[in-house]
Parts: sequence; C-alpha cells; structure tokens
Amino acid sequence: MNDKDLSVRFFAVEALGRVGDIAATDEAIKTLTKLLNDKESFVRISAAEALASIGEKAVSDGVIKALTKLLNDKNIQVRSSAVSALASMGEKAATNEVIKALTKLLNDKELSVRFNAAEALGRFGEKASTYEVIKALTKLLKDKESEVRHSATVAFVYIAISIEDKAQANQLSLSKFNKYISQLEKALEIIENPENNSSENEAAFLRRSLLVIKDKRKALFWNSLLKNPFIVLPTAYLSFLPSLWFLLLRLKPISLIQINEILKPYEFCFPKELGGVPVKSRDLLLFSFFKFRPRVLDAWVKKNIPSARERFELKKTVGERSIHIPVAATLDNQDSLVVMEKDLKPTFNRNRACLLIYGEGGAGKTSLACQVGRWVMSDDLDKRPAQHLMLPVLIEEELRLKEHQEDEKPLLEAIQGQLQDLIDSAKAIPEELLEQLLRQRRVLVIVDHFSEMSEATRKAVNPDSPNFCINALVVTSRLDEKLGRITKTTLHPHRIQGDRLSSFMDDYLSHRGHRDNFTDIEFFNACIQLSKMVGTRNITVLLAKLFAEQLISSTNSQDLPNNIPELMLEYLNQINRDVVEDKVDDRSIHKNAKILAWKCLEQTFRPIPITRENALINLGDDADNRLKYLENRLRLIETIGAGKDEIRFVLDPLAEYLAGLHLLEFFGNQQQLWQQFLQKAAETEDAPESIQGFLLALRDCYLAKGKQVNIPEIVAKELENLPNIGNGGLVIGNYSFTNVYFIPLSCF
Repeated sequence: MNDKDLSVRFFAVEALGRVGDIAATDEAIKTLTKLLNDKESFVRISAAEALASIGEKAVSDGVIKALTKLLNDKNIQVRSSAVSALASMGEKAATNEVIKALTKLLNDKELSVRFNAAEALGRFGEKASTYEVIKALTKLLKDKESEVRHSATVAFVYIAISIEDKAQANQLSLSKFNKYISQLEKALEIIENPENNSSENEAAFLRRSLLVIKDKRKALFWNSLLKNPFIVLPTAYLSFLPSLWFLLLRLKPISLIQINEILKPYEFCFPKELGGVPVKSRDLLLFSFFKFRPRVLDAWVKKNIPSARERFELKKTVGERSIHIPVAATLDNQDSLVVMEKDLKPTFNRNRACLLIYGEGGAGKTSLACQVGRWVMSDDLDKRPAQHLMLPVLIEEELRLKEHQEDEKPLLEAIQGQLQDLIDSAKAIPEELLEQLLRQRRVLVIVDHFSEMSEATRKAVNPDSPNFCINALVVTSRLDEKLGRITKTTLHPHRIQGDRLSSFMDDYLSHRGHRDNFTDIEFFNACIQLSKMVGTRNITVLLAKLFAEQLISSTNSQDLPNNIPELMLEYLNQINRDVVEDKVDDRSIHKNAKILAWKCLEQTFRPIPITRENALINLGDDADNRLKYLENRLRLIETIGAGKDEIRFVLDPLAEYLAGLHLLEFFGNQQQLWQQFLQKAAETEDAPESIQGFLLALRDCYLAKGKQVNIPEIVAKELENLPNIGNGGLVIGNYSFTNVYFIPLSCF
C-alpha cells in the first residue's frame, strides 16, 4: 500500500475491494483510510470503493472524517465514491457533519453525486429525518434528471417511514409534527404530479406513512388539549365527556365499540362564520381517542375466544390435524430440536409479525400452522407466543377476485367472512373494527397452500403493499417465498430423524389412545418395518402418521405395507373398509382416485384444484356418484370455491403418488407421451423445486412396481439412477433440471 509505484498501490486497493468484508482487518482499514488522501484521484476512488465493499465493519472516526473530507474533492468520481462508501455504512456513519455535507451535495452539478447523496440520506433513515434534509430533498424532486428524482423519491419513502416510527414512539412535538407533515405533503404533491413519472407504489407508501403521522398528530393534539388547564372550551365539556369515556374504558370497554357504531354516521358543520368545517360527531364528543384502544380490542377478543376455540377445531382442516407432535425444524437458519410457542415470541412481539412455514408436501406445515392458531388463543401467557389473545382466521381457498383486481379488498372480505363464522356472529364485523383488529394484531391470518394458489390470489396477499393492514400473518408454502421487503420469520420443518422415529410413533399412538394395544416388541418391530419400507433414517410427518394408522388397523405385522406407493393404496383400502352401505370395491376406488389425482397435477405437476365439470368428464359413466363417494364417504377430496365448483385432494402427497401410479399405467411404453411429459416438466415455472415432490413420487412408484410396468428403457434407466445425480442436476432423455439434488429413495 505504501509502494511508490502507482500501479502497485492501485492493484492492492483493488484486491482489497474484491474480497469485501473479509479484508476488514484493522490494518487494512487503516491503510485504506490513509490512501483516501493519495495524490492520485483513481487511488482515492479505489480506496473509497474498497471501504464501501467492507461496509459497516469499516466504520471508525478516522474513516468517517476522511470520507467526509472527500465530499469536497474536486474530482467528480471521488465525491461520488465517497458518498457511496458512507451510504454502505448505514446509520453508523450518520454523524451531523456527514448529514450536513451530504445535504449540501444535493445541489452538486454532477448527476451521479446528487443521485448517490439522496440515496445515502435515505439509507440513514431516522437520523436524516431533519427539517433541513427534507427541505433539500423536496427541491431535488424537481431535478431535471429522472434518475435523481427517483433517488429523492425513494429517500423520502425511507425518511417518512422513520418519521412514522418516531411518531409511533411518541417522540415528536406538535410543532415538529406540523413541520414534517407540511414538507411531506409538498413532497407528495410533487411526486404525484404525472409529469414527474414517479412510481405509484412509492407514492402509495408515502401516502400511507403520511396518514399514520397525521393520525398520531391528531391524537397528540387531543391529548394536549385535555391536559391544558387554560383551554377555552367549557369546563364541563372538557371534563365530563373524557371522564365518561375513560370510565367506560376501565369498567366496560367493549361498550365503546357499540357507541362508535352509533356515532359513526353523524357529521356536523361549523357555521360559515367559523369556516364551515365539517367535523365528525366522534371528534366533537372527544370520543375518537378512546374508541379502539388496546383495552377495547382485548375485551372484544376475550368475549369471542370461547366460541373461536370451539369453532376453530370444527374446521375440517384443523380437526384432521388435532394431534400435533412437535418435530425438529430450522427457525431463521437456526436448527432446533422442536419449535414451541416460546420460540415464536420474538416474531409475535414485532409491530408486524410474519411467519413463513415452508417445506415439502407432508412435512407438517398445515399442522404446525393450525397449532400456532391454537397457541394464540391460550389463556396461559407462557403458552402463548403473543402478549395478548388473538383470533385465528384460516384462508385456504382462492379469493373471490374480479378480473384484473389486485387490491386487498377480496382478502379483507374473506377474513371478514371467516371471522364472522369463527365467532358465530349473525352480523358481519364492521370494516373499521376489522381493520383495527388486523393492524393491532388481535387477529392472526393463516394463509395455507400459498404456493399452490393462483397468481391473482398471491398478488392480493401482498404484505409489501402500503395498504396491507394485516400485521399478524402466517403463510404455508412449498417454496421459500419472498413476501416482499418485510421482516419475516422462516420456519422449515424437518423430516423425522431415525433416532426420533420410535419416539414420534410412541407419542402419536399415545395421543390416539392405541399405544397400549401393542407390546414393546410389537411396537419396535413395527418401527423396524417402517425403516425397511422407506430405507431411511428420515421420514416425513405425513408418512409416519399414515403408517401409524395402518398399524392401528392391522391384525399383524404381515399386513403392513412394504413401500410408499403400497402405503398410499393401503390407506385408501383402510378408509374404504369403514364404509358400511353401498360400498365400492377397492380396485374401483384406486382407479377413480388415480384419474382424479393425475388431472389435479396434469397442468402444473403440483396438486391444484380442478373444476368439478373436468372431474366428471374424466371419470366417465356414473361420474357424479363416483365423485360423491370419494368426497362424502372417503373424504379423499373436498369441494371448494365460491360456487363450490372446484375440487382438490385433502392430502397433496397422496395425490402425487396416485398420479405417479396413473402415469406409469397410462403412458406405458409410449415413448412419445413420455417425451412430451418430460419437456413440459422441464418448462414448468419454478422447476425443479416446485415439482420435485411429484418427480420423486413418480420414481418411487416405478421402483415399487418394478417389472410390472413396461416403460421406455431410457426413462426407466434414468428413474433408477436418480439417486446418483450430482451437481449436474436431473437429466432425463434430452431434458434437464439443473441445480436440484434429489434425495435417494432410501432417504424418502
């Protein structure tokens, strides 16, 4: 670094920049700081860029001082690089001197300098939300360069969010509120101007934050008014009404909801002499401050908890998962033996709680989501992830969307309907109350099967939207969903490890009340049989449960299945045995179920709903009775949709295996059909991750059937060799799936 040769210094700095924070040693940072004063401009540029790549680890008084000095450098690129370096260091670099210097650079004649300066101030967030910065950024919104205007707009979004945080934390005075609101309104007016060509999403974010800030100012105003002993209004008016509302808040808080509904329609206007300003009766009566206090919402939730607990369990999806056996999982990249309610407390204590449960079919995602729904209703604080009670709402069907509709209204309507049913209310929940329950996290919204939902529904469930009012959300998906820029907790359930298999089976059988039916020898022989069947030390929760149910119904170990496809078919036989009248033979059940399963997977190779009409067409003669038998007698499928015109399989892995068996029988040795199938699979969206479950099921079905199926040799060979696929991905025929690591049959 101290070499006299210019090229040596330059390439040394370049090398440090490429390794980023790995180079963040005290010696390296000290040397780079010294080179910020190098006589050659491109060395100063490279040193600043190297510090930018190191980021927050490079922050020190010396570095900040040296970079601040470069903000006045004559070289354009030097100034721009210094700004970028400070931006990369985030709030740690946001000293008063830096903010003052960056604010000055908003008037720099060079485009890149103005752009980077606006971006840096935005990244500083709360520390940069000063009156002077906002005023300078407002001027920049009218910059002749569109890139600069966009950078200023984004900066305003971040600063508005930080002001909102200050407002929520009650850290602003009335005068500061007025200053900030005035500047933000000016900024919004410029941003909304069509000639500005600003992003509507960014404008929406700014509008939402401004609305929150105004609401907090109103609350502060009324609080100040009530505390001021020199108010002009009559003493009785100012003392009696607030005292009345406060008394009701303490003694009968839920009555405030009823009063709010009574007062809501009424609005008055001051005389023209006084400006003719309209005023809501709730504001005139000093009621607005009290109407949706946490105590009020808690009282409403507590009143409806008994009904919610009962009716939540009556939901088919929840009732079928009444037995919850905790399994190992990865929580935010941290492995845990089991995930319990206490592990989710940090998530549910946030202002916006978002939990994503993702994993393969049969991993127990829905079961875990239902258990979270039970936890949030617990009276025991130690067994509840949130500080307050919550009502769980389960969304598992497509939303009723109009054509090209992408707003949140259909989602809110679905929540409103589910909540009404949950609390067994004759009337719909008022929209104003519903929004407050959602915003203040008194309602937990569970969206199940998110990855299998239509694109339109997925867009409606958008936590990144500025109007999204759901602040307690659980999403289950087969994929690790982005869910926008919000902070989310990820929960990835694991397969049951071999050393915990017997423990899981023991717990499950005990909960079912059948553990005492088996001696220890019989029980462990059954566990050994399960291990032989899957050839693994890891198994999904669903497969373990299905095997346990087979064990309960079997008379001896010889009745237990030897492979997974056989387990699925035996499951069909088992539930068909319970049918008393007008029983259909097992073979017919298998045939009908396989056909329907393939139709549910045919389009996307993932289990999705199909129309009832499509199902009837493919079932052939007496199709309606066949479908009713599968739905009403066996509970294999369920009718969904607003018009009850769609069906889907209750268990996705079952559908995948039945579809795999059907494909082997239907395609046979017809190579052309296999080639068309493989080509479509390779072109499927999000392949291979999105269809990995079906491909694995297909392979397992072939290996289980062995010589009974006559498929093209090239396909058979590749299916047999799937466990040996390495970094090159899956290749079948002329079609390939890259970057997928298939689990051997022995690990399924």
